[in-house]
Amino acid sequence: MNLIRDTITAFFRPSLIWRNLGSTLLVGEGNLSFSVSLILNSFFEIEDLTATTYEKSSELSNDTMHNANILKSCAVRVFHGVNAKKLYEKLNGNKFDTIIFQFPNAASRSPKYGRNENHILIREFLRSASEHLKESGKVMISAVNSPYYEGVFNFEEAANFAGYKKPEMYDFDPKVFKEYKHQNTNDDESAAQKYRNFCTWVFRLK
Repeated sequence: MNLIRDTITAFFRPSLIWRNLGSTLLVGEGNLSFSVSLILNSFFEIEDLTATTYEKSSELSNDTMHNANILKSCAVRVFHGVNAKKLYEKLNGNKFDTIIFQFPNAASRSPKYGRNENHILIREFLRSASEHLKESGKVMISAVNSPYYEGVFNFEEAANFAGYKKPEMYDFDPKVFKEYKHQNTNDDESAAQKYRNFCTWVFRLK
């Protein structure tokens, strides 16, 4: 029985890249459910957690406010109205071991500077995050693993643009994060339900 239990536990355990997150910042958290899934599981070895949403306090859903209260009861710092491209506006020079952006979405397909808005978002987010990353820290971005999204985000080009090494790539399974309920920025749909293949790209400074 113990062998069966341990096998099941290992199967539903996140990739080891999620271990030892240390001082952690979450960006663009939407309903804050991913932050809740991290803080309630000791597997991730988080020293302290800061969770942020792009939405302002007045724009939060009931689910988001509920999750914010859970986080605050766990001594998590929660900030709203945080722009992933301009983290300096809210973070006052604080630096982190790990910065996480789950399923980034600019909520627009209109081109900017001749490129998809999400392409611009990733480049500017990585550049902003570099100012708040400890020397040996990492940035983690999870997204749909498909040729279309790889073309939209172009992670390798974005890494080089923002001063990072070529990103590492790991499988990502939303189901192993028990409390996580992904929701798109501009509607009630979820990439985690619409697609099957996901990856986490890990960026480290040059």
